[in-house]
Amino acid sequence: MDSERERPCDEFGVPLRAEQMGRHRLALAGRFTQILAFAFGGTLMLQGCDGTVYPPYRYKETVVVETPEGIRTGSSVIEVRMVKRAFGHEISVLPGEFKGQAVVVDLPGDRKMFALLTSKTDRAWALKAYQYLIPQQPFDGDLSLEKSPEYRQYQLAMALKGPQVVSRDRKVVGGIGTESGYPTMVRFRNINDTATVEEVDPDNLSKSFGAGYRFKSVILEKTDEPVSEGLDKQMRWMGQSPEPPLNYPTNPYDRRFAVSLSRGDFSTYGRFFRGS
Repeated sequence: MDSERERPCDEFGVPLRAEQMGRHRLALAGRFTQILAFAFGGTLMLQGCDGTVYPPYRYKETVVVETPEGIRTGSSVIEVRMVKRAFGHEISVLPGEFKGQAVVVDLPGDRKMFALLTSKTDRAWALKAYQYLIPQQPFDGDLSLEKSPEYRQYQLAMALKGPQVVSRDRKVVGGIGTESGYPTMVRFRNINDTATVEEVDPDNLSKSFGAGYRFKSVILEKTDEPVSEGLDKQMRWMGQSPEPPLNYPTNPYDRRFAVSLSRGDFSTYGRFFRGS
């Protein structure tokens, strides 16, 4: 078997698994074209990895909701694996893979609200959520690993102590404008029918659940607790893979919310799943 250092890596610097090797070889032809472009004066920078995997960390995500019957909370523990990546002459440590599942908040009337692993603007929200607690660090021109913006952001995040409240909005990459700092939240009118999934507005929970409901907070905290799993056993329609959509489009113009979601928004099924 190839060692971690000998195997090729994906764009996040993670050594490829055996089932990914075939696709990697097919991509080599396209890579050769990139190399030719570089050789003929292009400014393309090629990336690579050395297989270095840093110790993973875990964080607990807790969602707090105010209801007519009092405060209700739900939690999920997610594990993130960091990897070393080289991009041209710059070396960084970046979030590579994660495993875990969505937060489920049990509400009065046997209803549930889900805080997904993804957000409307970031398919890898759970992968990067803890490091999002730290503002993006500026690049000062130093190409060393210790001075890279990603590595400094990682170090600052790991130094955080105790519960951390997620900001409602955060600056987008580049610092221009803002986007929601929260994961996407949903509910099902019928938990056994994926077509009944609906997006929940955290700024207006009463629209989805009625008077007296108010979203309070999303809280992250580093933990040594085991990674959460088992959601796929509670919701058997999720199947065995995170890739298939909850609902396939009925036509090219099908824009239903249910079509935009996949099983991977809810769970990685106990294995590392690379965010996109």
